[in-house]
Amino acid sequence: MNSWPLLWLWWPLLAGAQSPVVMPPVVLNGTPAWAQPVDIAGHTLRYDDLSGVPLSFGAVRQQLFWPFVQQQLDEIEHASAVSAIVSWLTFRVQNTSLSQPANVLFHAGRQGQIDLFSGQGTHLQRAGTYQMPYNVRQWQPLTLRVLPGQTSTFFVKITNYVRVVDPITATLHTPTTLAAWFANFAYETRWLFMGLMLVAGSLFVMGFFALSQFMFNRDLVFLYYGLFSLVTLLLILWNANFRLGLGLPMPMKITSQYFTFTVGFFYILFIATFTELPVEYPSVWTVLKFFLILFVCQQVVVIYEFRHGLLFHENWFYLRQELTFLLAGLMLFICLIQSKSPFRGYILAGIVCLWIMSYLHMFIGFRFDGGNRAVMVFINYIPFMYALGAMFENFCFLMALAYRNKLIELEKGQIQTQYTNQLEEQLAVRAVEIELQAKLLETVRVKQLERKFNQRLADSEMSALRAQMNPHFIFNCLNSIKLYTLQNNTDKASDYLTKFARLIRLVLENSRADRVTLERELDALQLYIDLEAMRFKQKVHIGISVAPDIDQQFVQIPPLLLQPYVENAIWHGLMHKPEGGTVSIDVTQPTDGRLRVEITDDGIGRVRAGELRSKSAGHNKSFGMQVTADRIRVINQLYNAQTQATIHDLVDPNGEARGTKVVLEIPI
Repeated sequence: MNSWPLLWLWWPLLAGAQSPVVMPPVVLNGTPAWAQPVDIAGHTLRYDDLSGVPLSFGAVRQQLFWPFVQQQLDEIEHASAVSAIVSWLTFRVQNTSLSQPANVLFHAGRQGQIDLFSGQGTHLQRAGTYQMPYNVRQWQPLTLRVLPGQTSTFFVKITNYVRVVDPITATLHTPTTLAAWFANFAYETRWLFMGLMLVAGSLFVMGFFALSQFMFNRDLVFLYYGLFSLVTLLLILWNANFRLGLGLPMPMKITSQYFTFTVGFFYILFIATFTELPVEYPSVWTVLKFFLILFVCQQVVVIYEFRHGLLFHENWFYLRQELTFLLAGLMLFICLIQSKSPFRGYILAGIVCLWIMSYLHMFIGFRFDGGNRAVMVFINYIPFMYALGAMFENFCFLMALAYRNKLIELEKGQIQTQYTNQLEEQLAVRAVEIELQAKLLETVRVKQLERKFNQRLADSEMSALRAQMNPHFIFNCLNSIKLYTLQNNTDKASDYLTKFARLIRLVLENSRADRVTLERELDALQLYIDLEAMRFKQKVHIGISVAPDIDQQFVQIPPLLLQPYVENAIWHGLMHKPEGGTVSIDVTQPTDGRLRVEITDDGIGRVRAGELRSKSAGHNKSFGMQVTADRIRVINQLYNAQTQATIHDLVDPNGEARGTKVVLEIPI
C-alpha cells in the first residue's frame, strides 16, 4: 500500500503550514544511457492551483508544495472543481560529473500544456502533448540540462482544461526510452484505432448515401440524416485525433465539445422531421425549437473559446453542457413512445443503443480492469463507446429510412394502380369511339388496298406454283415413269405414278388457300422428296424433323414455300456429288408467334455450283427462287408479317465448302 496519502494528512502537523519541504535531488553522472525510464516521484514536490486565477511565479513559490503522489485518473477528474486546472511540480537535479553536462528529457504524461521554468523563474521551454505524434522527432519534449558539478532546480507548470485525460507523472527519459514509450503507446492503442476507424468508415458511408439521396429527391429527411451522420463522424475523428495522435489538423485546445451541439442540432431536426413531430406534438416542438436555438448558442461559445480561451471559470458549467442534449433526447424519447409513427420502433431502438453504450458507461463510470492492456484501453475509452453507440443508432435510423422508402413505394404503387385503372376506362371508351370513326373512314381505302394486294398475291402464287412445278421436273418425272414401264418394273412405275398424282393433287388443293396447315405442307414436301429420291436412285437422303411441341394440324403457313429451297438443295447442291448427300429439314418454334425452318444440305456449295453452271443451276433456279422471294414480299405486305429467308454458306475448319443452310422465319 502506498504511504504517501497518509503523509499528505500529517505533513502540516510535522512541518508547519509554511515550512519549506526539501526533497533529495535526482543524482546524475553526466548524460545517462538508461534502458528504462526513471520515476522521480520520490524527488518531486507538487502544488495544485485550484483558484482559477493565474498566479505569478513568485506567488507560486510562496505556496505550500507537498510531496508528489501519482494519483489515478479518476482522482484527478474528481478534483476538477474549476475550469483551469494548474499543477506545479518542482525537483532538483544534481550532476556529479565534473566534465560532462547532464541532459535528460522530462515527461509528465499526456497533458494539455507544460511549461518548464528554472529555479529563478526563467521560462525555459513549453510543450503540449494533446496531439500525440507517432514519430518522436516531430515533438520536442522538455529537456533538462545541468552543467557539470552543479545542482539545478526546475519548476514545471502543467495546465489542463476542463477534462483531464491522463494522470500526471514525473519521469525522466533518454531519447531512446521516450521513443520506446511512444511505440508502446501506439501498440496498446492499435485495437482502439481499428475500432474507431471502422465506426468512422460506417458513418461516412451512411452519411454520404443519405446526402446522395437528398440530391436526387430533395427530401429534407435525408439531408438532416446525412449531416447528422457526417458531423458525428467529425466528432469521432476529433476524439480519435486527440487520443491517438493521428496528425489531423484538428487540435483539441479547450474542450471535447467542439461538434457535440451541432450533432444535437441535426439530431433533433432529423427525428422531428422524420416522425412529423411538429404536426403531432406542436407544443413539444415549440420547446425543441428553444433547444435548437440553445445548441446554436452553445456551439458559438465553443468556437469562440477555441480561438480565444475559456469564458467561464466554473468547471461545472462545462461538465454540464451535455445536459441540454440529454434533456432534448429524453423529450424526444417520451414523444416517440406515445407517437403513432410507423418508424418509431427503429428510432427508439437507435436511441436506446446510444444511451446504453455511451451515456450509461460515461455517467456510471463502470470500468474493466485486468487482462490485456490493449483490450482494456479499447473497452474503457468512453469516446469509443459513444462512437459505437452512435454507429448502431445511425444504422437503426438508416433502417427506418429504408422502411419509409418501402412504404412510400407501396403508396405510390397504389396511387399508380388507381390512376391506371381510371386511365384504362377512359381509354377504352375513347378507343371505341376512335374505332368506329376509323372503320367509317378507312373502309373504302382498305377495300382498294385489299383488291390490289390480292391481285398481286394471286399473280405471285401462280408464278410460285409454276416455279415449283416447273416443266423440267414434270418432264423428268414422266420419263422416270416411262423408264420403269419399259423395264417392266410395274411396281415402281405404279408407286412413282401414285406419288406423282398425289403431289399434283396436293399442289392444286393448296394453291387455292392463302394458308395451309404445316402437316399438309410437309406432306406435299415429302411426296416431292420421295419422287426425287427415286429418280436419283436413292442417292439423296432426306430427313424432316419437327419439334414435338409444335401442333402440325394447328399451325398454318403460306403454301409451297419450302419446296423451291429443297429443290435447289437437291439439284444444285447434291446433283454434282457422285456419292449423293443429305438434305435436312428442321422445323422449330422459338416463340409463340414465329416458326423457324432450317433446310441444310451437304452439297458442293453455291460457289462451286455457280462455276459448273449446270442446267438446273441456271434459268430454272433463278426463276423459282426469284418468284418465291417476290411471293414472300407480297405475303409480308399483305399480312403485315415479317417472313424472312436467309442463306448461309457452310464451310469446314479448312475453309472448304460443305453445303448450304437456308433459314426461313415464318410468322404464324
